[in-house]
Amino acid sequence: MIRRLVITGILAAALTVAAAPALAKGSPHSDASITLNQGSGVSQSLPQLGSYVTFNTVVPTNVKTPRVEVLCYQNGALVYGEAGSPDWAFLLGGGGSLWLSAGGSASCVANLYYFTWNGGTPGTTYLATTSFAAAG
Repeated sequence: MIRRLVITGILAAALTVAAAPALAKGSPHSDASITLNQGSGVSQSLPQLGSYVTFNTVVPTNVKTPRVEVLCYQNGALVYGEAGSPDWAFLLGGGGSLWLSAGGSASCVANLYYFTWNGGTPGTTYLATTSFAAAG
């Protein structure tokens, strides 16, 4: 009986550790959104390396300090990342990045999120995400 309780406790702990990354990321909130702001006009070209992008965001009223992160990948490798406030203009490739050095197109994602504190432990809650392609 004690052995069964010990094994059950070990399995429960293992499942909790395995689920922690998924729980830390949080789940999208239906009242939050983020979209790439491409402006208006007849020709809508892709954002490109060295250009600025901005986002339209909808943030729940209970979120005090929302943030946006932009992450761009080439062949699955992160080549550029930057975070700022929702009204920030992000310079794709930044002032110095692997993407800026190598050039070429990239697949990018922008995440709307905020930081949390749970009993003195920091965490991140993701509210919404959007993906876009960027030319090199």
